[in-house]
Amino acid sequence: MNTIPKTAIIIGGGIAGCSTAYALASRGIKVTLFERRAQIASEASGNPQAMLYPRISGDDDASRLALESYLYSLEFFKMLKLNPADFNVCGMLQLGFNPRELARIQKVAAQDYADDLLRYVSAREASSLAGIELIHDALYFPNAAWVNPQQLCHRLTTHENISVKTLINVDKLLINNNLFEIYSKDQLIDKADIAVIANANEAEHLGIKLHLKTQVIRGQVSTLKATDISQKIKLIICSDGYLSPAENNEHSLGATFSVDNLESTLDNEDHQANLFKLNSFSLALHENLKNNITGGRVSFRCTSFDYFPLIGELLDHNLLKTKPPRPNAKPESLPWIKGLYINVAHGSRGFSSAPFCAELLTQMICNEPITLSIKLAELMNPNRFALRKLGLKRLAKMHPSSTPANFS
Repeated sequence: MNTIPKTAIIIGGGIAGCSTAYALASRGIKVTLFERRAQIASEASGNPQAMLYPRISGDDDASRLALESYLYSLEFFKMLKLNPADFNVCGMLQLGFNPRELARIQKVAAQDYADDLLRYVSAREASSLAGIELIHDALYFPNAAWVNPQQLCHRLTTHENISVKTLINVDKLLINNNLFEIYSKDQLIDKADIAVIANANEAEHLGIKLHLKTQVIRGQVSTLKATDISQKIKLIICSDGYLSPAENNEHSLGATFSVDNLESTLDNEDHQANLFKLNSFSLALHENLKNNITGGRVSFRCTSFDYFPLIGELLDHNLLKTKPPRPNAKPESLPWIKGLYINVAHGSRGFSSAPFCAELLTQMICNEPITLSIKLAELMNPNRFALRKLGLKRLAKMHPSSTPANFS
């Protein structure tokens, strides 16, 4: 008879780790979450505001993931009853600021979504919704929101079944007597029935060869002092970047996207690149805010080579490589590391996708029926790159119910 695990270790205290901790703890599992910084939500999840909205291009897999995860996370955050100062369903406009973007939003609008999800608005209506004059037609998402990442992650980890351990850098993960052991500086720190890797770009640094195919993307957000004019902005405005409504007299403006610059210090050129995005909102807004930079923040996103997250149970890559399975092999015959899971590679959309993926992952761990999209789960198989490299395309598309039960 299949049962759920009693204890879990989670490595990484960003939105992926905290969401997974909450989902597991809600099933009665005792969770210990380890974060190497002094507080949770200190790295890619640590910007002053996180924007919650989907980018939809059409009827494709990426758009379906964006939309489904957005709708799930929006309702999830509402259920958490966060302080209004930490979660604001303010709405969002995606501007048709160039011919390509205009064609995209027109295509999306033609798909007949419900008006309470999105609708096409003229530049005049967009201006009325925004509170300032805008020069482009737009897609309007009335329920898009921003959230305070630190407060959200704190709320997720205050569950009675969650223990948070900070300032511990987990550098080794071993399996001993069917338990997962984690080490820091060669000292055994904890052990549990299962382990979840949720430490983004550090996932490959645990002494286990994972073949994840991820990359580091640097992003810089600029903070701007609000003006009398910009204080009128009532919602999030997006072009090839975003501007938040003022909170505590400051806007968040971002974000850059770089695979070459991996410096952690603020870069003035990136500030200017962020400011330049305001020109696509309106030239007047750019003039109004161009001298108002008060600071910013650099973080390093983790994304996969195909831009889908990595969610699920992991295979032993060394055994997979030395004893490749046949193309028609059954999933249960593969060399699973039973009880070792991963939730990483959310890129710039982690506050939409990570809670959705945490629930999906927890359904796998607890042997529950998968109530979220099986198709999306297949696309996020964390072993897909290793399996494809061996020519095992069918196995690379395994859905969660294909994998073996973990506990008996």
